[in-house]
Amino acid sequence: MRVAVVGAGGIGSLHASLLAGLDGVDEVLVVDTDAARASAVAARTGGRAVDFGEAVDQADALVVATPPALHAQAVIPAIAAGRSVLCEKPLSEELDESLRMAALGGHLELGFQRRHDAAFVAARDASRGARIHLVHMTALDPVNVPRAAESWPTGEAAPVFLHSSVHDFDFVRWLTGQEVVEVTADGSSRNQSRPDDPRGIESAAVLMRLSGGALATLDATWLHPGGYDIRAEIVTDREALTMGLSTRTPARHLYWVADAAAKPAAWAGYLDRFEDAYRNELVAFLAAARGESAPATTARDGVEALRIAIAATRSFAERRTIRLDEVPSAVA
Repeated sequence: MRVAVVGAGGIGSLHASLLAGLDGVDEVLVVDTDAARASAVAARTGGRAVDFGEAVDQADALVVATPPALHAQAVIPAIAAGRSVLCEKPLSEELDESLRMAALGGHLELGFQRRHDAAFVAARDASRGARIHLVHMTALDPVNVPRAAESWPTGEAAPVFLHSSVHDFDFVRWLTGQEVVEVTADGSSRNQSRPDDPRGIESAAVLMRLSGGALATLDATWLHPGGYDIRAEIVTDREALTMGLSTRTPARHLYWVADAAAKPAAWAGYLDRFEDAYRNELVAFLAAARGESAPATTARDGVEALRIAIAATRSFAERRTIRLDEVPSAVA
């Protein structure tokens, strides 16, 4: 197969490197508005730098890793040309645009790599058939450089929910097989100059009620001083499961760590923490593109995760619980 990577930034560069090492990938094409960056990634991965039109014409499948505001510009023509597309999350920053993209049909998957993390997959398998009582998720991102308010996305979802928690919102649906029906969220801002603006939320707590009666909670922040920490716990009528804890978890473990001095370096970021999951995701995507298996995700999964992100933002702004049916689920 010939696979094109559209966007040669951090995640696009990783996708290109991983694709170059996969069986069945004959050539990696690299597209970026910065021709020098595309050429550098192509040279490093043994690929070829091309423009977008060439990528659509020549590739069997495309991985879209541009900034979210540009996703539609790549996804729509690729799907129209009959290509398989894996689009990084979020599908779009705007709900209306996401709904229109979801209505395109074709083979369009979303980059929710946690569905391909070994521990998270094991937890899903272990909880099949069980009655799920509680899911708790922790998502702690390293301290980020504050963004000026004028640079925040124009869509309704707060950036922390749109760019980080969207993974957790997808994960809870995938893990439990249940839909989120209500969202209650609170947040805070310590570094931004407009603490009451929901777009400035830096730390958040989210409570979700699910269609099967389970509760899910999320603690999230962009202010973790130690690194990147993604984990989850689930309580069922059979057992309690935990996933994501590691000697590389960037936290000071009290009492139960035998040799703190031997602890390896903490996870620095998502590219490091989820490299294996990204590889598994690409393998699954290409298998679906060849017709060997069903897609691991759909465009609807991207829409649903965005709807939850919007509900969480509204809950913070309006100081009330938001029902998911208050957020549109189809193009008006």
